[in-house]
Amino acid sequence: MMKRFNLANLTLIALTASCLIQVGAQLFAISVVASTVAEAPPRSFAILEGEYRYDSGAFWDIVPNITTVLFVLALIANWKNPRRKPILVALTLFIIGGFAAVFFLEPLFADMIARGYSDQIDPVLLKQAQKWYLIDCMVWVLGLVSGLVLLSALARTAPHEK
Repeated sequence: MMKRFNLANLTLIALTASCLIQVGAQLFAISVVASTVAEAPPRSFAILEGEYRYDSGAFWDIVPNITTVLFVLALIANWKNPRRKPILVALTLFIIGGFAAVFFLEPLFADMIARGYSDQIDPVLLKQAQKWYLIDCMVWVLGLVSGLVLLSALARTAPHEK
């Protein structure tokens, strides 16, 4: 009898789900929030102001950490099978995306938002916001490819399942 729900499979399924949840949340953030913020800054910063402002900070403080832990667990559980290589590729893409977010996206966003809301549109800030939006899209693509690589790893049969 084939054991489908072994540790290698379960950790890889959990990792893939977590990674794709992040990709979906990031797509929402890009298509709704980032596109609005980059539309006409600092006027478009209204989405980030006030009592009912948009704030997804709690999600981004928690979920990437869960995904990182799941990467480690899936790597350990799949170390001795052919899935190791795609998991390492996906992890590399995930780390590159994380570094881009921490070292480029977040500082650029903080710099833009520090200027605060104004009912005017600043052409210099508009260029900066468009650059931020482009980097955000590139980070999303890295996450998406990472998730697709994990899906391909799931499609591989581990040697002990044959």
